[in-house]
Amino acid sequence: MSGQIRTGGIGTRLSAVAALFSLTLFPTGLSALETTTLKATYAIAIGTAVVGHANVESRFAGDSYAATITGSTGGVSRLVSDARARLSGSGHISGTKVLPATFNQETMERGFGTYVSMAMKGGKITNLVAVPSLSAAPDRVPVTPRHKTGIVDPLGAFIVPVAHGGPVSGRATCDRTINIFDGWTRFDVRLFYKQTKAVDGGDGKYAGRIIVCGAHYVPVAGHRSHADSLNDLLDDNRLEVWLAPVEKKNLLVPYRILIGTRLGDVIVYATRFTTDATEERASAE
Repeated sequence: MSGQIRTGGIGTRLSAVAALFSLTLFPTGLSALETTTLKATYAIAIGTAVVGHANVESRFAGDSYAATITGSTGGVSRLVSDARARLSGSGHISGTKVLPATFNQETMERGFGTYVSMAMKGGKITNLVAVPSLSAAPDRVPVTPRHKTGIVDPLGAFIVPVAHGGPVSGRATCDRTINIFDGWTRFDVRLFYKQTKAVDGGDGKYAGRIIVCGAHYVPVAGHRSHADSLNDLLDDNRLEVWLAPVEKKNLLVPYRILIGTRLGDVIVYATRFTTDATEERASAE
């Protein structure tokens, strides 16, 4: 097993799921930028038991974003191991498309570490380092160059841009397929609209309209077609994401995620969610 990866343990996956949200880039060459800062903390729970947390500090400036997220899991349950993850990324938003430029991920679980570094341009991977490599298996669906085009990384996947002007449409927001490559595997998340609701989380939390999207997870490449997989573990009828708007930006980010599994519901939810919009000055280059 040394030097190879199969699919990653539940603890590492939970850390990665929890570390979904955040952004920080300051474009230069402009006299003034309206910057929105998002600060959030997310709890990760299996049923009612909290097994981890993720902390986010994010900024959106102009049409650019970047992300730095840290998360960890731990607990006495045999289902959850001590694990930690750090993810970061940057890119920009063009209309309703997210175009990542960089993505980095480091995880550690039970002494086993993984590392991913990706550079991207126009939705295509231009440089990739993923350590360790996937283990060889006769039923492994191969990853080909076409699987590295038209994709976003796991961080970029959770930024949902919407059209400028007017009220946010639930169907326009949710009815989309997100093509994701994580460094090893290529998969789709197919979103669909479920409902719009209001939440009032109290001090330090978001209060307002939430768009609820259902989701289907569809493995494309890098997975094993005949072995037990994440797809087998998931309850495809109980996957959903609640999206909250970012102040003064035409985009939404997750506020709550429900992942139904055969072992119980995994819930990632915001315990702190604040945004602050300011105008910053940048010297022209």
